[in-house]
Amino acid sequence: MLNGAHDPLGAVFRTVSRMANHRQSLKALRHIALAHCRGGHPDLAALARELGSAVRCHADGLDALAARARVGGTPRVRPLRTGAADLQLLLIAWPANHVSALHDHGARWGLEIPLHGALQIEAWRRQVDGGDPLAHGRHWLGPGDALWFDADQSRLHRCRNLSGREAALSLHLFGGTPCQGLAYAPAASSPRQRMPPSRPAIAGPLPG
Repeated sequence: MLNGAHDPLGAVFRTVSRMANHRQSLKALRHIALAHCRGGHPDLAALARELGSAVRCHADGLDALAARARVGGTPRVRPLRTGAADLQLLLIAWPANHVSALHDHGARWGLEIPLHGALQIEAWRRQVDGGDPLAHGRHWLGPGDALWFDADQSRLHRCRNLSGREAALSLHLFGGTPCQGLAYAPAASSPRQRMPPSRPAIAGPLPG
């Protein structure tokens, strides 16, 4: 009997199987997200529980998906079809050690959940007098751990891939009327800048 090292046909079969596996995993997560959003604003806690369970069940497929992601120095974003103008579903691959700009998503609700690797989410709070925002806490999320926010929370945050060597993969769901958010420069004295309308821009390829 041929072992894996001397069985090229077997290696091809395993590669095809892993590709099918990660596509099924992504399809399952998309189905859950859209099913919860059919009636408008979903129960975010219930959605987080179901997505978290699915992420853990599909760990092998999602790890295979992360291994195929070509990540350079900037995040790679893949928008997934939702069929609704007021609903946005994004798959994001984060480079090792990457930290996003401090930002919000305007008057939209949202949910973020790592699929592979771990993210640190820094929460920030606006000051009543309009001064620079203040750090308000941190959350550490592993695969299947979700963080969510409602539209009326006007949440400021930034994301960091905690790994110094490997890319992280996460799923992000946003709902409500597309609008402009705010991006804050890293320096405390830097002015705030308006973000473009909340539409996904493809920064690089992710596997289909």
